[in-house]
Amino acid sequence: MRAAVLHGVEDLRVEDVPEPALRDGHVLIDVAYNGICGSDLGMIHTFGVSEYPHPLTGACGPQILGHEFAGVVREVGAGVDDLSVGDRVVVQPNYSCGTCVRCAAGLEHLCQVIAFHGLNADGGGLSERTVVPAGNVHKIPDGVSLMQAAVVEPLAVTLHAVELAGLQPGQFALVLGAGPIGIATALNLRAGGVDRILLSEPSPARRAVAAGMGFDVIDPATQDPVAAVAERTGGAGADAVFECAGVAVAVQTAIGAVRARGAVVLLATYKEEVPLATYMLMFTEARLMASLAYSRKEFRTVIDRMADGAYPLDGWVECVPLADVVVEGVQAASAGHKMKVLVEVGHG
Repeated sequence: MRAAVLHGVEDLRVEDVPEPALRDGHVLIDVAYNGICGSDLGMIHTFGVSEYPHPLTGACGPQILGHEFAGVVREVGAGVDDLSVGDRVVVQPNYSCGTCVRCAAGLEHLCQVIAFHGLNADGGGLSERTVVPAGNVHKIPDGVSLMQAAVVEPLAVTLHAVELAGLQPGQFALVLGAGPIGIATALNLRAGGVDRILLSEPSPARRAVAAGMGFDVIDPATQDPVAAVAERTGGAGADAVFECAGVAVAVQTAIGAVRARGAVVLLATYKEEVPLATYMLMFTEARLMASLAYSRKEFRTVIDRMADGAYPLDGWVECVPLADVVVEGVQAASAGHKMKVLVEVGHG
């Protein structure tokens, strides 16, 4: 079968790989669509793959990438009773040990040896078929397409961040960055009843996408986001700021734009050292927190909301074939020429 395999930094190849072996308690999935994520781009361009076995999965490079995917169950292993051949499914890719202190506290998404299918486990969604534990598989409703289901994972990531912030309908949110995670954050805010949302994005193309989806969006190169928030909130500041841009200056902007005792949530990762304005935090008593992954409940909530039509794909999601994943997928996404890229692996 064909798969996109990362052998090292800037060394992603579409090549033939062995068929995965089905194991007890697992299912074999024919992958339909897989999303390209910022984590994938980080591995491709910066981090590469580990030569040492992961402590939870035992996997090491080369790595089949892909952790945002949906498909159809092709075969079920022994002991699997709640899934059947032909079921349309989406995979929750995070693995936890179940025994560390964080797992014992109900924080499996913060497991001390957390792993993700398609990042540091055998197999990934950028392959024609992959094997995953049955417990990581969610059936999708008839009204949700496989293409839609492939964006459940990033939407769950941003739902978790929104839940951490604790916003209520009628409050004001600032989203820094209108890339895929910024758009997904705004969609989850809207789905949760928060409709006072401002996005800040320097890319004209991404601003156009956000505006086309009905969001209030500004160019930070020509309009100061802190001033724009003050203008829209009577000087109070944003109730929550979501940093999705991944640049150090955006963190400072977030702290400057949040109201007293508001929340700043970091969803991005940073390649540079981020200076922290501790006095600004002190004099607002704002909460500064990071956000990682999601719970099983949040993953399921996204599926249910998707069935109710909460997450339109038009304008911000587009597809490329697996054969073109390197140039039309990875390179285009890295350069900002495309928003959310889904790789059409099979047929949905």
